[in-house]
Amino acid sequence: MPFDPADRTYHVSDERLRAFRALPVEDRLRWVEELAAFLRIAKASRPQKPKRA
Repeated sequence: MPFDPADRTYHVSDERLRAFRALPVEDRLRWVEELAAFLRIAKASRPQKPKRA
């Protein structure tokens, strides 16, 4: 059964959110950029669905 992206959930504790908020802005931006790069790589490595004619 294929994975439905709408089904994903992720809980972040208040403690983790406070730790992220405490980071300097540069570190937060670096973290977001690294996450975006990871997601692009993961998406590119997924098998492509055949297009319908």
